[in-house]
Amino acid sequence: MALVMIRFPALFLIALGCILIAQVPDLRADSREKKSVLYFNSYHHGYQWSDSIHNGIRATLDEGPYKIDLQVEYLDAKRYNTAPVIAGLLEVFRKKYLGERFDVVIVSDDDALNFALDARPQLFPGTPIVFCGINDLGEEELARGNLTGVIEAFDLLGTIDVVLRLHPEKRRMVVVGDDSTAGRAIRKQIEDLEPRYRDRLAVDYWVQIALDEAERRVEKLPADSFCFFIPYYQIINNHIYTAEEVMRALSRRSSVPLYTSWEFLLGHGAVGGSMISGTRHGRIAAEMALRILAGTPAEAIPVMRQPSGSPLFDYQVMQQLHIPERLLPEGATLINAPKAFYELPKELFWTIITSTLLLFISSIFLVITMIGRRRVERRIKDQLSFQETLMDTNPQLVSWKDLNSRYLGANRTFATFFGLNDPSELIAKTTRDVISDQDYVRWSQHADHEVVNNHQAFRKVRRQLTDYRGNVAWIEVSKVPLRDQAGRIVGILSTAENITRELDLEKQLLQSQKMEAIGTLAGGIAHDFNNILTSIINSTELAISDVDPESQTARDLERVLKAARRGGRVVKQILAFSKPSQEGFRPTNLTAVVTEVIGLLEISLPGNIKVRSHISPNIGTVHADPTQIYQAVMNLCTNAFQAMRESGGVLNLRLEDKVLSPEEATPLNLEAGEYIQLTVSDNGPGIAVDILDKIFDPFFSTKDKSEGTGLGLAVVHGIVKAHQGGLRVDSVPGRETSFKLFFPRIAAEEERSEERRHFIASRGGTILFVEDEEDQLNTTPRILANVGYQVTALASPEEALALMQDDAERFDLLITDYDMPGINGVELIRRIHAFNPRLPSILISGREDALKAAQNMPSIRRVFIKPYDTIDLTLTINTILDEA
Repeated sequence: MALVMIRFPALFLIALGCILIAQVPDLRADSREKKSVLYFNSYHHGYQWSDSIHNGIRATLDEGPYKIDLQVEYLDAKRYNTAPVIAGLLEVFRKKYLGERFDVVIVSDDDALNFALDARPQLFPGTPIVFCGINDLGEEELARGNLTGVIEAFDLLGTIDVVLRLHPEKRRMVVVGDDSTAGRAIRKQIEDLEPRYRDRLAVDYWVQIALDEAERRVEKLPADSFCFFIPYYQIINNHIYTAEEVMRALSRRSSVPLYTSWEFLLGHGAVGGSMISGTRHGRIAAEMALRILAGTPAEAIPVMRQPSGSPLFDYQVMQQLHIPERLLPEGATLINAPKAFYELPKELFWTIITSTLLLFISSIFLVITMIGRRRVERRIKDQLSFQETLMDTNPQLVSWKDLNSRYLGANRTFATFFGLNDPSELIAKTTRDVISDQDYVRWSQHADHEVVNNHQAFRKVRRQLTDYRGNVAWIEVSKVPLRDQAGRIVGILSTAENITRELDLEKQLLQSQKMEAIGTLAGGIAHDFNNILTSIINSTELAISDVDPESQTARDLERVLKAARRGGRVVKQILAFSKPSQEGFRPTNLTAVVTEVIGLLEISLPGNIKVRSHISPNIGTVHADPTQIYQAVMNLCTNAFQAMRESGGVLNLRLEDKVLSPEEATPLNLEAGEYIQLTVSDNGPGIAVDILDKIFDPFFSTKDKSEGTGLGLAVVHGIVKAHQGGLRVDSVPGRETSFKLFFPRIAAEEERSEERRHFIASRGGTILFVEDEEDQLNTTPRILANVGYQVTALASPEEALALMQDDAERFDLLITDYDMPGINGVELIRRIHAFNPRLPSILISGREDALKAAQNMPSIRRVFIKPYDTIDLTLTINTILDEA
């Protein structure tokens, strides 16, 4: 068996070589006499009728005794048959063939014959002409002499006989054709034959009908009709449809069968007919030309005029129309018919049988071998599958390379990290092909070199790189030599662990600790600063009461008072970073807040940034802390300024009422209804799409570390959520960024609490005021006394306890500072509560730690965060005394 398999390929190659040698053309010079032939084709290359004529001419000339130089020219008369075009062609050919001489001119179809006869005196005087495919040849053409050929006499009677044999019920023939030269000649031929079957058929002509109209007509033809198709072209919307395309279109829509007498149209929807062959016409014309080249005068060769045709039919169309084959004429040929197995040549049949038997025997041996091999392969695949599963479930990035640092494989974690769909995409690639971070690539290539050449292992080396998304990541890499069973190094094994998250958490922890420390420091600073501001505010209010309200001094003091109150808001902003509070929430009209921000921006922003604003009149009221809203707006404006400070731009602030529909409210996690919309927008560079969902993350920032901590937008987000509001960001990179803040609008009657700030009259009462700060001890009692209260001021908690022990019912209200030496304010209230449980208290502090310390103490009715003014203090005292 092995001997046979060795000898067979050798014999096959020898036989193949002999065949190839036999096919090699004779390389010797062609000694045949050379002749020059000019061929005019009426139509164009690609038209099957004229192409088949051309093929017949060329094949016959090549088989002849002469070496033929065949020059072919296309007149394209199917598409461009106009006098100017023909005249232009004549001029072109006259210049082209100036001085040339042809032995014979062959023409196909009527337009080429007419052109050749008219142009012969100028182009090739005295040259014999051989024609073919001619439908209309008059005696005046033959009279010009030196002319012969074959007439395109199609066998119409033979086709009609076939139609009546297959469809004896047909009584009407519809001739479909064009108005070209050939079309008119073919119609004349049909009209000349009409008398022979007038008693059997009525004839109707559809000449140059648009395709869509012809499709509509064939759908409505009566059952006793059939169509006889003449080759013609259609031009629809500047697109040319060939005769084959037109016939296919009509056959799809036709309710009656289609017949034709041109062989090249068979296979495009026609049943068949007695067909004339373009190839045969071309061969006959070429044979006549060869006779002329051999010396026979053209006039001595008679013109062939007899009708010709062979019965050809389309098997598939006959099946569609249910036409039985037995009705076809004798000798008919079918195209598209299925080949029967028994039609194979006898030698080929036995060759196939013998080959099949040999293949069957070989297959048995192959199956036996493959069964054993597959058992081994199955065990190997099971092992590989387990290893692959184990590798892919490993959270580490694992890869291995050959000695040339080209990847041999990797696990799925590695492929996913570097943006690949499958680990197989890595095979044969280098680190530079896979990783875009060039710094990491250079280090990795150096490390691979050290592992291979110096047997040096790298273990847990931390490296920074940029992943395929452009994000900065940290990995801890190990690289060791990969050895074979003999201990030789055959590659590099690399493992890496993505430690980006751990490092981020570490950074966040450090940042959180830093912010906590800042918050503690801010709380201490705020306490002292608030004490100072309280003294300034109280002293200023006392001074204002002592001067003429219309004087310049009063106006100066009002400015001092306004600056001190603004300083108090600044302190609250500092505290908001560490310990947010809802203490300052009240019914608020945001107009004043936004107006103050706009005023600050207009005097502080550089000249290349313009501030524009729109505040709707009669804006609604929200339940908010004005200081926190001020901080949120300033954070947004600061971000906008930093984005536009180099290129400049426009910063827009809008404040308006907004009614959110359910469709608008749902994405914001809000209820549909009335809101106040605050919009801060700029026409700066915008926010990149890939980071838009991260901008509110704490500590996320695109700025340099010296410019931001990543808390600005996080604080904005927290303030909006604390106000039960919503936030939406719209950004078009390179054009605009817009932040829209939505705050719930409250009912109009809730705004009355704001009006109470103007009522400062005292209701009367006795107050014990305890404060260790000397400035406040000298100012606050005077303020309370000026509005009508009887105040006892003490600088020591111990003095207050002694006083209350002697007369516990003497006072209506206790006001005490929180931070005092020895006994703090909360402890003082607790001890006095033991003497008089009904005595209400107000706790005052410069920091918000007092809020937590005052919890679970019902006698503390209000915690007052410094600084405070006369109106706030008087309103609070009146409210507490009214409740008591």
